[in-house]
Amino acid sequence: MRIVLQKVSQASVTVDSQIISNIKHGYMLLVGISIDDTIEDIKKLSNKVLTLRLYDKDDTMWRQNIQEAKGEILSVSQFTLYARTKKGTKPDFHLAQKGHIANELYKEFLIQLRAKLGDTNVQDGEFGAMMSCNLTNEGPVTIILDSNSS
Repeated sequence: MRIVLQKVSQASVTVDSQIISNIKHGYMLLVGISIDDTIEDIKKLSNKVLTLRLYDKDDTMWRQNIQEAKGEILSVSQFTLYARTKKGTKPDFHLAQKGHIANELYKEFLIQLRAKLGDTNVQDGEFGAMMSCNLTNEGPVTIILDSNSS
C-alpha cells in the first residue's frame, strides 16, 4: 500500500463538474493498493496516518497528530501510484490491485480512519471515476508512506 499524504488548509474532489467532497483543515491522501496488500497493511498505514505528528502545539512543531488537531481527511483511491516506467514510455500498472479487490481494501481503509476520526471527518472521492483534485498544501508538507517501508 502506498499513500501520498499532503497536509492541507483546503482540499476538494470534483467529478463531472460537481464537487463531491471537500475539507478545510487536514490531510489530502492519494491511496494506492498493490497486488500484495492485505488487511494488515491497511491497518498499519491507517494507524500511521492517524498517529503521525504533523501539527504544531504551543508554538512547538510536530507535536500533534490529526486526531489531536481535530483535522479532516480527504482520501482518493489512485492506482497510478503503482505505475512502473522502467521500460518504454507507457506506464505499466501490473503491480496495482484489480479494481474489485482494491475497492474492498480501500473501503476497509476508510472504515479504519472513520473509526477514529468520525464519519463526517473522513471524506472520499469516487472509486474508479475520473476526478479533479484541488488542494492547498500547507508547509508544504508532503509525506510518502509505503507499507513495505513504513
